[in-house]
Amino acid sequence: MKDLLRLSRYHWSVLFLVMSLCAFATAFLSFQLVNIALANLEFILKHGLMGIADGGLVQFLSILAKGLLIVAFYFCFKGIEAELLHRWRNIDHR
Repeated sequence: MKDLLRLSRYHWSVLFLVMSLCAFATAFLSFQLVNIALANLEFILKHGLMGIADGGLVQFLSILAKGLLIVAFYFCFKGIEAELLHRWRNIDHR
């Protein structure tokens, strides 16, 4: 399993594809998260504690989980970006 996470073993085109998918997932989930968060805030402000009891808290926890997923996709993107930049900079040294 540890060897699967070593990015230097993969071809640059595979890394670029995965990096693109991570960027897309980050953007899509971020856009979706803003819409859901604003709707949740409006619901809680309109209904108060009753809104929290009727599912506002569960939805807030769902928003928090999606936020953590967005961060994971972002770290994946940045890690692959760093590996590809490292390879690109070392082309002249070969």
